Amino acid sequence: MADAHLREWDCESQERVIRFLEKEGERLDTLVILGDFFEFWFGFDTFAFEGYRPVLNKLEALVKRGVRIRYTEGNHDFGLSGYFRHTLKAHIEVDESVIHLGGKTIYVAHGDLVDDKDRLYRAFRRVLRSRPTYWVMRHVGPKITKKVASFLGRVSLGKRGHRSRERVNDLFEQFAMERLREGYDVVILAHSHVPQSRSFSINGKEAYYFNVGDWIHHFSFLRYQPGQGFRMECFQN
Repeated sequence: MADAHLREWDCESQERVIRFLEKEGERLDTLVILGDFFEFWFGFDTFAFEGYRPVLNKLEALVKRGVRIRYTEGNHDFGLSGYFRHTLKAHIEVDESVIHLGGKTIYVAHGDLVDDKDRLYRAFRRVLRSRPTYWVMRHVGPKITKKVASFLGRVSLGKRGHRSRERVNDLFEQFAMERLREGYDVVILAHSHVPQSRSFSINGKEAYYFNVGDWIHHFSFLRYQPGQGFRMECFQN
């Protein structure tokens, strides 16, 4: 799952995710979060996100029951350390990763680097994730950093709004096809907020692309079950 963009003290959006995790908890082995689970999260030296406590309590409960968490950083939640690594024992990926399931090699990423022509964003991303920026954020503290992040989030949403759904779909499918031609069996992305499920025949074998969508409008997620493979679903409130 990805792109819930949970906000601190927003009980309604957190409760929806909590209900989903409670429903799935009994049969859940691994929870894979593909970024932007939170509207903003940065790994400060001290815990700074008490407003997320309801959903964090549920994640802690799942971990205590043996559920593993894999977290790929998004463009709203990054510098993940401290709490996620130490308390939740999460496996953290910064950009992309490879997962092996059922004999298939799976490419996984948040998807904010799909558009290789968006040089301005890529430059901004490098600056934002640089050591000097991390040093500044940790020293100015959560209060100021959250205000800046809120402004940048609004700018980001405004930019995304200028793209048609068709153009977004085409852009992500093209990126997925490139990875599949490199030899991956499955490509899983997020970031676009558009659920997608596609199958292709490449070099005589079946290959798949999924976008897990979001938890703002679609409440979509991708399920994997051994022996049954992948299936896109939507959580019914």
